[in-house]
Amino acid sequence: MLKRLISIIILSCFLFTGCFNYNDINRVLFATSLIIDVDEDNNPVIYIETFKPYRSAMSGSEKGERIIIKGQAKTIFEAVRNAGLSSSYKINFTQNKALIFTEKAAGYGVHDFVDFIARDQELIIRQYIAVYEGDVERLLKSKIKAEEYIGIFLADLILNIGTSSRSVKLSINDYFNMRLIPSNAPVTTLLKMSDDQLEDLITIDGGAVFKDDKLVDKLPRERSQGFNFLVNKVKTGTLEVPIIEEENKYVTLEIRNSKTKTKMEYDGEKLKLIKIIKVRTTFGETQSNFVFTDETLQKIAKGAEDNIIRACKDVFEEYKSKELDIFNIQRDFNIKYPKANKENIIRDTSLEVKVEVEIEGSSTKLGFH
Repeated sequence: MLKRLISIIILSCFLFTGCFNYNDINRVLFATSLIIDVDEDNNPVIYIETFKPYRSAMSGSEKGERIIIKGQAKTIFEAVRNAGLSSSYKINFTQNKALIFTEKAAGYGVHDFVDFIARDQELIIRQYIAVYEGDVERLLKSKIKAEEYIGIFLADLILNIGTSSRSVKLSINDYFNMRLIPSNAPVTTLLKMSDDQLEDLITIDGGAVFKDDKLVDKLPRERSQGFNFLVNKVKTGTLEVPIIEEENKYVTLEIRNSKTKTKMEYDGEKLKLIKIIKVRTTFGETQSNFVFTDETLQKIAKGAEDNIIRACKDVFEEYKSKELDIFNIQRDFNIKYPKANKENIIRDTSLEVKVEVEIEGSSTKLGFH
C-alpha cells in the first residue's frame, strides 16, 4: 500500500507540473497583430502590436500593456529579428490574431513574405489576412474604445461578420490553398479607418483582390453581397426590397440562413455555371402600412430573389470581363473535369442563378405606420 502511494506521488510530480510564479510569462511579449509595409526600396517594414502581461500586486490579477515595436530590413525574417533588438523580452507570435498588409505592400506583392509566414512555427495559419487602405500611422495610433488591441478587434470584427452579408473574410490557410491555383484570385478583407464615425473605428470596406500574390483590384462593398452569395459565404444579414406601389419605400428582410449549391455543365468548349441559392428570411422592417397577405409575401419574396440574381450577375460579369476568377470556378472545374485541361475557364463561362427566398412568420400582421 505504501509503495503504491509513493508511486502515485512521484507520478503526480511529473504530470501536474506548471508555472511556479509569474516570472516566465512576465518575460514575454505576445503579438496580437503583425502589420507589414514596405519602404521606398520595397524592403519590408513591420509593426508588431504586442501585449505585455504583468502581475498587479494590489488587485492580485493579470493585466497588460499595449506596445508597438517596429522593425525593418532586407527580408521579413531579419525585420522580425531586428524588432526583437528593441525589446528586452522575447516576442511570441502564437497568439497573433491578424496579418495586415498595407496597400503599398500588397501592391508590391506579398510573394517575398509568404514563405516566412508559412514556415515560422509560431505564426498560426488560422489567423485572418487583411489589406489596410490608408495611413499606417493613423491605424497604429488609433484609440478604439471597444478593444485596445487592433488584432483582437479585427478578429472579433470578422467573427461578427454574420451581421452583414456584405463583408469579406479570408484566413491565411485559405489564402495559401487558393494561391496554388494560378487562375484563382483570392479576395481578402479590405480595411480602412471609418470617416463617418464619431470616434476612431476600423471598418471592413469590401475586399482586396489578389492575383499572383499582388493586389490588383478592390471589391466594392456594394458588390460584396453578390460575391458572398456566389461563394456560399452568406449566413445572416439583410435584404432590402423596394415596395413597387410606393416610391422610396422599402421592406427589410433579415437573413436567417442561406445555402448556395453549385452545378456545372461543360460541353468541351463552354462552361455553364449554375448557382442554386436558397435563403430563409424573416421580416425585419417595413416602411409601408399594408397587410402581409400571401400575395404580398410572394411579391416581396420575388423582389428579393430578383435583387439577389441581379447582384450575382453584376459582380460575375464585372470580374469575368477582368478575367479575375474570384469565385473559385477554376478550382471547382478542375475537380469536376480533371481531364479537361482548360485554363482560365472563367473566360468561357456563363452564369445561371436560381434563387428561392422563403419568408417565415405571420402573414396577417400590419405595418406599424
